[in-house]
Amino acid sequence: MEFMAWMSIIRKRLWSIALGVLLCSLGAWYYSQYVMTPVYEASATLIVNKSNQDNDGGPSLDINQINSNIMLINSYKVILSSASIMDKVVSGSPELNVTSEELRDRIEVVTTQNSQIIVLKMRDASYEQARRIVNAISKVFQQEIPEIMKVDNITILDVAQPQTDAEPVSPKTALNIILAAVVSLMIGIGLVLALEYFDDTVKTEKDIEKYLDLALLGTVGKMKKKDLRLRSKAPTKKQAGESYAPLSQ
Repeated sequence: MEFMAWMSIIRKRLWSIALGVLLCSLGAWYYSQYVMTPVYEASATLIVNKSNQDNDGGPSLDINQINSNIMLINSYKVILSSASIMDKVVSGSPELNVTSEELRDRIEVVTTQNSQIIVLKMRDASYEQARRIVNAISKVFQQEIPEIMKVDNITILDVAQPQTDAEPVSPKTALNIILAAVVSLMIGIGLVLALEYFDDTVKTEKDIEKYLDLALLGTVGKMKKKDLRLRSKAPTKKQAGESYAPLSQ
């Protein structure tokens, strides 16, 4: 079919497509607001650095040491999510009521190329729980690195702070509604076009001329039963008082 023909079909079924989009959008809103569990995220920031001193005893900047710290980042990412660190977090903070496996699955370690910064992220249904967990992991990691790597170069730059009005990072209601509207719109248009494409019934005079290659001589209108009843009840000319003379006297 030509493009304009497709557009004509879509316009004819536009109300049904719009209704489907509306229902799906409302469903996505309801699911996001009342079914999905809100998830909160807390983060802590670590920096890999080892202070050096110059001849006067003051701190100095050592480029080689910085490069060495950056090269250690990948090793630290593995150590952070290792069982040895998580087991110490669990044993040292029993009030968290989590297992080592749960921590390993939920912890996210984020680093940036050529940066000494490590960001730890933890998600939970409670922001306070996520905050306590990520701060506990940061503290244990800082304490264990000197023994594991034989170097004391981890500093906690920022800890997760308490928040009374923390916003959940999931679900994203607006995004879910937009996705539901777009997907339902595409599905609706596809269904309408598919139904029209596979529909081989003849409905209009143009269909007869197009598919049967026949000239249309006339049409028979469709009458309803109430139209027949009204016509049968209509008064005739004789009932109206008119009389007719015969043609031949």
